Amino acid sequence: MQLDDVATRRADLHEDYERAAQGLPPRAVVRREDLPAAAAATLGAIRDTLARLWQKVRWERRHFETLWRLAIDAVPLPGNSHMPLARREPCGCGQHGHGGAAVETHAAAAPTPRQHHFWDCAVAKAVVAQINAHNPGPAPISQAQLWLVQAPPGFQQCVWDVVVMVALAATEHGRVRLRGMTRAAAALGIQTAAAAAPEAAVAGAAEAEPDLDEIPPTQLTPPQPGVNPVELACARAVADFWSRLMQFAQLGVPQKGWDGVDATHPILAVVNGEMLCAMPQAMELEA
Repeated sequence: MQLDDVATRRADLHEDYERAAQGLPPRAVVRREDLPAAAAATLGAIRDTLARLWQKVRWERRHFETLWRLAIDAVPLPGNSHMPLARREPCGCGQHGHGGAAVETHAAAAPTPRQHHFWDCAVAKAVVAQINAHNPGPAPISQAQLWLVQAPPGFQQCVWDVVVMVALAATEHGRVRLRGMTRAAAALGIQTAAAAAPEAAVAGAAEAEPDLDEIPPTQLTPPQPGVNPVELACARAVADFWSRLMQFAQLGVPQKGWDGVDATHPILAVVNGEMLCAMPQAMELEA
C-alpha cells in the first residue's frame, strides 16, 4: 500500500511538472479529464523520459540530479511552501520574492519558485540564450522543450538529452552562486550595522533600528563597486554550462544512438569519429 501511495504521489508531482512546463492550469484548478484532449494526451510522458535518460546516457549521475529533483519540485528553492526548511528570501535578481506576504496574497498569478528560478530568472535566461545562439530552428526553444526534454527542430534527441541536463544543472549552479553572493552581502550589511551601533548610541540616536531579518538581503548592502552579482551569477552559470558539455565531449562518442550526429550538428558534433563541443571562443571556464 505504501509503495502504491508513493507511486501515486510521484505521478501527481510529474503531472504538475508537465503542466507547468506547458503552461497548463494546475490540477487543483482543472482536472485532467476536463483538459482539452490534445493537452491531456501530453501528460504522463515524463516518467518514461527520465527512465530513458537513466538507461541511455552514460554519464556521472550528478549531472542528472537537477532534472530529477525539478520534475518532483524537490529543488530546495526559497518560497517553496512544501519545504518547511527552505529559507524564505527573495531571488538576488530582484524579480521574485519581494514585497512580503501581503503583496503576494494579491499576486494570484505570481510565478512559482520553480518557474522563476528555472525559466524566468536572469540566470536561467542566460543559459537558455546560449542554446538559442546555436539553435538552427526558426524559433527560440520553449520551456516545454527544455523541461520535458523534447528536442527542437535541428537537434538530435541524443544531443538534446545532454543539453537539457547540462542546462538545468548549470542554472542551478548559477542560482546557488547568486544566493551565496546575496547572503554574503546581507551578512556584510549586518556586520556593518552591528559595528556602527555603539557609535550611534553614544551620539544619542533616537530612532529604532530596523529589523534586519525583515529586510530583503539585496537591500541590506549594495554590491561591491564594479561588481554586479546578477551578471556574475549569469556568467558563472554560462561557464558551468559549457564546462559540463566539454566534459561530456571528452568522454568520446557513445557507441549507440549517435549515428545521426554529424559535423554540422549544433553544440555537440561528431567529426571524424570524435565528439566536439561548440564552446564559444574566449569562454573562461570555472576550475
